[in-house]
Amino acid sequence: MAETVIWIDPDGATTTLEVNWSTRARFAPPIAFEEEGVPEQPGSRLRAVRHATREFVLPLWISDSSESALRTTLRDLVKAMDPARGDGTIRVTAPGGDQREIVCRYAGGLELDEILGDTSGPLVQRTPVVFRAFDPYWRATSDTVDTYTTGTTATFFPFFPIRLSSSEVFADPTVNNVGDVEAWPVWTITGPGSNVNLKRFTGGETKTLTLSTTLGAGETAEIDTRPGKKTVTKGDGTNLFGSLSSSSVLWPLLAGDNPIRVEMTGSTSDSSVKLAFRPRYLTA
Repeated sequence: MAETVIWIDPDGATTTLEVNWSTRARFAPPIAFEEEGVPEQPGSRLRAVRHATREFVLPLWISDSSESALRTTLRDLVKAMDPARGDGTIRVTAPGGDQREIVCRYAGGLELDEILGDTSGPLVQRTPVVFRAFDPYWRATSDTVDTYTTGTTATFFPFFPIRLSSSEVFADPTVNNVGDVEAWPVWTITGPGSNVNLKRFTGGETKTLTLSTTLGAGETAEIDTRPGKKTVTKGDGTNLFGSLSSSSVLWPLLAGDNPIRVEMTGSTSDSSVKLAFRPRYLTA
């Protein structure tokens, strides 16, 4: 099958894009080397390497059945991609059928060069459109989700069975992040229970997130570790961020296997913990 590309605007409306060859910068993200000069030595000293903000180009072929219809299509596209409205999403379905998407904003190209016979005609307009992704990574189009309850087994492949107990340790599963880079989980805890500890054991060190609160039966708390979010909220909207311990780390799931431990005191058969995350990738 041929590749397909759609634009999803901030309101969730979709527009199918006809993309020509000669796309640019959809694959490896740009690299930023952080370095410093060394007195009386040639070159520099490397301090860090990171992935920078990504700009990529999609050459669009915009056509319609009449001149008036084309004008309407162009107007609608400019409105749908207006960056002042908020983040949009480019979603790509690859020839193999798998999908990835990237959150971005339109950054240029729809000013249009209307050159008859070159970039435009009565029924067609051609233009390279630039998109800017402040998070340079592509991601899966849906979350990897699993819910753990007392005496039940995990329902999604990457997770081993988890057993809730009325003492503390739920289990020590290994969570597999199939992405190329770290992924940031959203945890949803359903009571009864208290004193939640979420631990990750990787690279010879332990990262711990501790929430010191008590949830009654049916009450929930959500811990959102995603960049730009970083919230801890009770189901009724109460801000629980202050209930995190001072040593807590809102840790991500690293690429590959992540041995973790989930602990909660006072849990029953009605208690549950849900883990959700989206794998992220270097390329489309």
